[in-house]
Formats: sequence, structure tokens, C-alpha cells
Amino acid sequence: MRTFHSLSRKNVTIACILIAALLLTPFTLSPSIASAASAFNQIAVSSYSSQSGIQLEASSEGGQNVGFIDNGDYIAFTNMDFGSGANSFQARVASNASGGNIEIRLDSLTGTLVGTCAVPGTGGWQNWTTQTCSLSGSASGVHTLYLKFTGGSGNLFNILWFKFAGGLSAFNQIEAATYSSQSGIQTEASSEGGQNVGWIDSGDYLAFYSVDFAGGANSLQARVASNTTGGNIEVRLDSLSGTLAGTCTVPGTGGWQNWTTITCAVANVTGVHNLYLKFTGGAGNLFNIKWFKFSNTTPVTGGDVVGKLFAGYQGWFSAAGDGSPNGSWIHWSKNSNAPTANSNVNFELYPDIREYSKLYQTNLANFGNGTQAKLFSSYDQETVNKHFEWMQTYNISGAALQRFGADESDTPNNWKTNRDNVAVKVKNAAEAYNRKFYVMYDITDMNASNWAKAVKHDWTTNVVNNMKLTSSSAYAKQNGKTVVCIWGIGFTDRPGTAAEHADLINWFKNQGVYVIGGVPTYWRTGNNDSKAGFMSVYESLDMLSPWFVGRFGRNGLSDVDAYKTNQYGPDFTYTQLRNIAYQPVIWPGSAWSNMTGGPRNENPRLHGDFMWRQAYNMKDLGINTGYVAMFDEYDEGTAIAKIAENSSMIPTNQYFLTLDADGVSLSSDFYLRLAGDINRLFNGQIPLTVNHPTSHQ
Repeated sequence: MRTFHSLSRKNVTIACILIAALLLTPFTLSPSIASAASAFNQIAVSSYSSQSGIQLEASSEGGQNVGFIDNGDYIAFTNMDFGSGANSFQARVASNASGGNIEIRLDSLTGTLVGTCAVPGTGGWQNWTTQTCSLSGSASGVHTLYLKFTGGSGNLFNILWFKFAGGLSAFNQIEAATYSSQSGIQTEASSEGGQNVGWIDSGDYLAFYSVDFAGGANSLQARVASNTTGGNIEVRLDSLSGTLAGTCTVPGTGGWQNWTTITCAVANVTGVHNLYLKFTGGAGNLFNIKWFKFSNTTPVTGGDVVGKLFAGYQGWFSAAGDGSPNGSWIHWSKNSNAPTANSNVNFELYPDIREYSKLYQTNLANFGNGTQAKLFSSYDQETVNKHFEWMQTYNISGAALQRFGADESDTPNNWKTNRDNVAVKVKNAAEAYNRKFYVMYDITDMNASNWAKAVKHDWTTNVVNNMKLTSSSAYAKQNGKTVVCIWGIGFTDRPGTAAEHADLINWFKNQGVYVIGGVPTYWRTGNNDSKAGFMSVYESLDMLSPWFVGRFGRNGLSDVDAYKTNQYGPDFTYTQLRNIAYQPVIWPGSAWSNMTGGPRNENPRLHGDFMWRQAYNMKDLGINTGYVAMFDEYDEGTAIAKIAENSSMIPTNQYFLTLDADGVSLSSDFYLRLAGDINRLFNGQIPLTVNHPTSHQ
């Protein structure tokens, strides 16, 4: 029929229609008053109240479309209710030519222009496409709506229906498949219901018009999946090359329908914008996306852990005669009898014992300086007090209290009673010396069948109710929440499936707890020491604390620099994009030859250079939070508490690693002072220098 689509035929047809209307319709000057129609419903254009220059014709999609449109033609609709405001306009259009424009005006043909929507050529008068455009002006209340058609000469386009939208709230979950426009993508059925966007290549995009960021958004959350290595989502405003508000990295998840939720920071976005999600990455399909939403929740910022340096506190040493339920030598010896040279010694570093008020005699020979070989007990309040006094003196923020062997039973035994009594003494000491502490569950060797239930029971029954640790003024809080750490998440040799860990983390979070995860070195890549399939678990944590002890060190500082490139840097970038706090483990060196028969001085301390280089590299990347392993781990040679300086401070008949092993004399408190300087470095109180500022003496 478009063969006869000419101006002369059109004018004759219109004239005939007008004559017929005058002959057949009763003449009246007062049309009936209709109730207002919602502008947000889909409105057939054939239902216009008045028009100029157009004709109706049968549409291939049913009903009638407006056609034969020329420049300056219009259709009008009375009593259109725009409610509290419309932000976008959507129309079903087709054009065999190059299209044209729809001016959206209120109350008259020359009235308020609230938006202009460009109609593209679609390759045919019945080749329909839905065009969505944002409004540049305000449309609210009840108005007569004029759609004025403009463009070049000749017939412009057809229009079948239109509707307005009140705009999307950036803070509601938006299904990716409900885009306003797109390039290069397809939709497909999702394993989580509905449809997801897929088949994404680098340079493809989704656009969502008139998205309202009222109040300001500072993060984006998206549900994504990738069978490959993922890619990136650029968040751009108003155009595909518009303001870049943030970039989210999408990880490989091991399957196109293996979904995970990512969170990343965006600049403070306010107002109403056309939102473009631009996808970038390598060649081939990148990832799928199911939904996204923004957040403007202002978190309770600040706290006791982020930006601080904590040290792990074992508190597990006992001695015969210390009055503890254990009543024997625990951790100092292999078999609970007094440490005896070359047969029953379980620890690598001998503590500097000069400041302890209570000590217990061993079977070891006197020191080189003639002092009797005695050791402390962690069961003594005096000992715990001394340790927290050192934390205060040397600028260590607090302690992560290791908690082993949670179970579902409330039946007391010596070991549990000993452990709980020490926990209360840690609380007392932290309060006395103005330090913070939090509970760190170590799930090593726990029963795989009920470990998560055991942790829940122990937390509720013992930590919260019986000992009331979390009620202490010294118990750490972060972002207004009580802190807990679960150490062992995702390790290949620790219990728990991904589902069990996810459930436990959610259980804590539902009680308003800030959850730190002690995770494998290779958590981010999901290999080596990490189980596969744990990425969504890792990403659900408030803070990630990867374990690095013993993973490097035999090659000295070059090992540390390699970890900056391969672990610290990529880890930190990944967590920053997802608003997860990053608390890497810092350690002074390690060895456990007395415990296992392994090499002596296995990972050398290098008189402080090894530990400082870790902190230097972390701070250079922007990291300001750390976890020192450990404060009192004399067993495996990682302690930073006061240590024997040289052979004059250890028994003459037993090997122990001393601080001068690397050929440099250090004071027994050197690593406490070094830790304090690392805390100052992280907090910007001292400059970043390659060499540590801590004097050896």
C-alpha cells in the first residue's frame, strides 16, 4: 500500500473522512468529559482525541497504527494523568525511511516541551521496534498530551502505541533483561528464574533510561556468572562514553549459571540519569548478568579493626603447678611432662622470661647466663596482663583470641574449662590495658559432621551468655557490629562445604555480627590450598584475611616482592571493588624444628627486614589493615612477644632459635617495636621507607 503513499492522495483521503464525519456525526461543541487516563499504561495511538495529518491502518502486530505521518503532523490525548512525575517515554515505531522525531508537548501544540524521542529507520513500515527516551522536562499532574512529529520531507514513520514511565529507582533490584536498549547481547532462561542477559562480548552494553539515584549511590551490586575468566562492567552515565562512575570486575565462577553476587564501589551518583552498563574484557563471551542494584546506605564507619594492627593470641601454654584444670605442661612439651632436652621440647623460640612474676621450673639446663630455665603459663592472669601491657606499650591495637575445639556439648572437661578461663582473663587484661580483642574460631580438626552447629552453640552459650565476652567494653566492634573471625574457611584440609560456611556466615550476619574470614592464600583463584567453588562464600565476608605463614620466605625479600605482585596487589584490588575489607597476614619468619624435626631457621627473619618488607609492600599498595601471626606462637617460631636474644638467654643443653640467628643483635622487644611501627605506617603516622625505622636495640 506504500506505493500510493503520497501527499496528494493523503489530502484527498483526509477531506473525504472530514466530510463523512460532518454528515454522520451529530454536531456538538461540548464533548463529554472523560476521566483521566494513566500515562503509565500502554496506550494505543489509534485512541487519540484529535489529530492533524495522519491516517490509521492495520498493524502487523494487531490493532491499528498511526501512519502517513509528515513533518508537523500530530496526535493529541486529553486528560492524561502523569501522577507525581514521568521520567521516560516509550513507543512502538517503524519506518521504511530514515525515521524522524517525536516531540512530547503538554497542553498545546506549542506548549511545554518535556522531551524529544528520535525514531530510527527500521527497514520497513511494519518492521517494529520499541524506542525508549528519557524526558528532559517535568511531566506531572493531568494534561492534554501532544505528540508532534518532526523530521525531513516525505512520510516519516508509523507509531502503534506509547507509554510513560515514572523512572527506575537505582536502589531497587533491576532485572538486566528489562533494559531500555542494548547492543550485542541476548537473553536466556536463568537457573534462578526469569531471564538473564548473556552472550556478552567486549564492547556490548545495556542501557536503562531515567534511573533515579535520589540521595546518592556509592556502590553497585550485581548477580553474575561466567564459565570463563569474567570481565568488567563499566558504570557510565548519560551515554556510552559518558561519565565513568565505577568499574566492577566479574570473576570466573565455573559455569554460565553458577551465580555469585559482586559488590563494588562507585562514585557518589545523584539525580536522574540514563544508565549504561558497558562490558569489557578479553575475546569471546565474558559473563552473564541477572540483576543489579545500587546502594546509598551510609554505613556506620570506623571501628576497632579496619585500619588497625591486631595480633593472634594463642593463650594455650600451661605448666604443672599453675593451678589450671590441665595441671600439666601443655604446648611447651610433647607429652605434658616438663620440657626435657632433646626429647620433650615442642617449642622453637624461648621467651625472654625476665618480666614475668610467675614462672615454672622445667627439666632443661640453666641458661648460658646461669638463669634457671623456667617458663610462663597462660593460665595466670599476671601473664596475660603482661602480654596486654606490652600491646599497649608497643602500639599494637589488640588481639584475636584463638578459640579451638567448639562443640555442641555443655559437659565440662579440663581442656574446655582451661580454655574458657583464659578467655575471661584475656577480657580482663584487655579492659585493664585499653586494648581490643575478638574471638577467632579455628575450625582445624573439628568434626566435619557438626562443626558449624558446634560454633553456633559455643558462640551463643559460652561466648555471649556464660562468659559475656561480647558485652565487654574491650570487645572489638567494626561498623557498629560485634566482630568474629572464622579461621579455616575454604582450606582443602579443613572441614565444611561451601553451603555450610555460607549458612554459618549468614547466621552470624543475621545477628548483626561483622564476620572476618581466615581464608587460604589462594582464595581468589580457588586452587592450591583453596577448595573450588567457594568464591561466593569468600565474597560474602565483611573482611578477608588470607593466610601467608610459611607460604614463602626461603628466598628472602624476593619472595615477599613476588607476593606483592601475585597476591597482595590482586587480592586488594579484588576486595576493594567489592567493598570487602582486606586484612592480610604479616609474619616475622618461622621454624619448627623442635616440634617436627624440620630445618632450623626455615624461613629466616632477616633481623626484621622480612616482616617490614611485607608491611612496606602492603602500604605501598594502599593497604592499611593487618593481622600479625602471632603474638605468642613460640611453638612454630612466629612469636613477636619478647624472645631470647642470644645463647645466654636459653638452656645450654637444647637448641632454640634466637634473635641473633641472622648475625645481627636484636633486643628481645624488637619485634614488638617493629609491629608498633608497622601500625604507625599503616595509619600514616610515619613515612613509607624501604628500610624499617625500628632500631635493632
